This record gives sequence, structure tokens and C-alpha cells, in this order.
Amino acid sequence: MERFFQLSNIQFLFDSFRTAIGGIEWFVLAYVACILFFFVIGRKFLNAAFVYPLAFMAVTIFNPFLIVPIGEMIGLTSRIRRIFWLLPVNLVLAFAFTSICTIAPRKSYLSDPPAPTTHQRRLNRFRRCGAAVLIVVFVAAAGTPVLSNMHLLQNIYKVDNTLIAISSFLEEDSEETGLAKVVLYSDTALLELREYDPSIESVLRRSDLLTYSPDISDETVISQTVESREWLHVLALVSRYEVEVDSSAFQKAMNKRGANYIIMQCDAGMGDYYEAAGYSLAAEIGVFDIYRRDET
Repeated sequence: MERFFQLSNIQFLFDSFRTAIGGIEWFVLAYVACILFFFVIGRKFLNAAFVYPLAFMAVTIFNPFLIVPIGEMIGLTSRIRRIFWLLPVNLVLAFAFTSICTIAPRKSYLSDPPAPTTHQRRLNRFRRCGAAVLIVVFVAAAGTPVLSNMHLLQNIYKVDNTLIAISSFLEEDSEETGLAKVVLYSDTALLELREYDPSIESVLRRSDLLTYSPDISDETVISQTVESREWLHVLALVSRYEVEVDSSAFQKAMNKRGANYIIMQCDAGMGDYYEAAGYSLAAEIGVFDIYRRDET
């Protein structure tokens, strides 16, 4: 129980809070001011929508004596600042600012108030416009300008440009040679290649890339893999682990899988092996070499 009542929990949560609101401090202050105002005027809708949820969070997820120890136990201490993203700062400010600009002030009357005069309507319109101008000034002064950071998207898929270049080459070369885009690669940086271009067929499955881990120092394991004719494992040995198995076995495995292209790191040192197996260097893109099946 001691871990729940350490004063250091307060400091830790406060530091996390400062990190979470970095750059929007004035907006958070305005949010707190709005919450206090809603509490004072005591309207049921406002309290139920904004004040009460914050009060509940204050005794639960924003309670340093509760959330910090729990975060340590479940391994979320480093990300505890994210709980402050639950604060509906934008929603409250949008509601408050809209109300200020649209609701005209009225005097209290025991009976229904009389219709506003022309002068009162003009005065109310002037007040609303003035409030709108003040809010715009506040946002401009306290906010962060974004125009200087705006630019046209160059890569709307958010994919590494090297993958796009590889995809373009395979598309053009496939149309020119008539070879199907069946590719042998094992570099994990290329796992997104098929996500960008599903028409590319990867010889090795994701499990072959990430989970297949033979003891390549044991010659018996390698020979047994080749003799068992587990062609995917044979190709994984060559492509991923750079084991130069018998060339005929590699060729047979490639033929079984219909592989026409090989992509490997430029410094992998397997170029001579692939050329001896009937593949020629067709392109160099970024840090990758692309080998194509020789025409027969």
C-alpha cells in the first residue's frame, strides 16, 4: 500500500501533465476557466456534460495516488501522459466560444422580457462581433501557426520512396518482359511492398521471414532442409540467411515457386551466386539490387 501514497506520485503526474499540454497551456487554462464558469452558473446540462465528468476523472484517472501505481504495475508509466488527451478541451472551448458569439445578454424579468429595441439589437450585435474578434485574437496569439508547415503531399501513401521506386520498376519490367511479378526477398524493410502494390507476389510468407530460424551453423540442418524439399525453407536459407545451398536445389525451389525476381541488399554479397543460378542484375534502387530471371 505504500506505493499508493507516495508524494513522488504527485510530482510524476504533474510532470506528465506538463508534457501532455506542452504548447497549448493557454487553451487548457481557458478550458479550466470555462469549467469553473459552468459550475458557478449551475445549469444542469452544462454540469452534466462538462463539470461532472471532469470531477469523476479527477478522483480516478487523474488521481496520482491511484493512476501512477497502477501504471507501474501494468507497464504504462512511460505513456501515462496520454490520459490527459481525454480532456475535452476543444469541445468545451468550441461550445463556450460559440455561446459567447451567439447568445445575447438579457436582463432578468419576472415575466417574459419585452422585444428588444433597435438600439438593443445593434448593441447585442456589436457585443457578439466584439466577442468573436477577441476570440480570434486569443486563438491567433495562443495557438501555433501552421501555414509555414503546410505543403503539398508528395507521397500520399506514406510509404518509403524506395518501395515506390521498386514497385514502379517491377511494373514496367513485367510489362516489357512478360514475367510475372513473383519476387523473392527477405529484408523486413520490404514487408510493406505488397501493401503498396498487392499485385506483387512475395515468394516467402511473413512467417518465413519472421519466425523461421534454423541453426545455420549446423551443416546437417541445412542438408536435411534441402533433401526434404521444403522449398520455402530452402529459399529462406538463401535469401534471408545467405546460405549458398546447392545451386540446382535453389533453381528448383525458384522454379517451383515461379519466382522471376530477387531483391537483396546491395552489400549482401550474393550477386555471383544468383547470377550462377540464372539471374542477372536488372536494377539498383536505393540500397537494394534487383535480379531478374534470365530469358531462356
